[in-house]
Amino acid sequence: MAKASKYTSRTPDENGVIHWSDEENKIWSELVARQLKCIEGKACNEYMEGLKKINLPHDRIPQLSELNEVLLATTGWQVAPVPALIDFDEFFRLLANKQFPVATFIRSREEFDYLQEPDIFHEIFGHCAMLTNPDFAEFTHKYGQLGYAAQKKDRVYLARMYWFTVEFGLMQTDDGLRIYGGGILSSPGETQYVYSDTPEINAMNVLDVLRTPYRIDIMQPLYYTINSIHDLFDISQLDIMALVEQAKELGLHDPKFPPKEKLAS
Repeated sequence: MAKASKYTSRTPDENGVIHWSDEENKIWSELVARQLKCIEGKACNEYMEGLKKINLPHDRIPQLSELNEVLLATTGWQVAPVPALIDFDEFFRLLANKQFPVATFIRSREEFDYLQEPDIFHEIFGHCAMLTNPDFAEFTHKYGQLGYAAQKKDRVYLARMYWFTVEFGLMQTDDGLRIYGGGILSSPGETQYVYSDTPEINAMNVLDVLRTPYRIDIMQPLYYTINSIHDLFDISQLDIMALVEQAKELGLHDPKFPPKEKLAS
């Protein structure tokens, strides 16, 4: 089950409108301005093209209906308002129906730089531009269908694939390394970090990805790269569940990070 969040999502009114406060709109505005500067020359072309299409307002949080209009016209996707945290079942069900879950709350000033649960800035700024791309959209849709049909023990493997693509995916291009993963694109720290000498960056191998442990609360020690966004479409056509079976037989790779410290009881 989804763990508790200290945030509460806003409920849209009868017209589907969410009434954000001036302070919430100000936080959005500051986050967007900072991150647009940060991703310059680092985000992949597909993301930058998608950003033009969704035409995000800079002075206020967009209404979901504004995004839905563009997503529906480009790839048939929609965004769906959800509570701050949802369980795997609901997450996969939404993706299987071409609905991208968006938690309708925005981070507080105290967590301006980093928060563990995905807020509306992460979901919209990080992911929605990429959802205008047909290859990315098809990969995400297929992923949702697989996950919704999968058993609980297999979903953990699938979660790794999502983590190293949709959230933390990188691309090798003629212009050098570019970012397409929303977890990086919405984080100033991680955007800078991937261009440092610290992380290990490997070419995408789906079986390896399914076997690679990760932690959500640290900078990633390892990233995987694709060569073009069409690679995601090609991956979506593989027999991924057969690869999950293989990954289970082979076992996990050793983690490249220390275990999480247990809090003293």
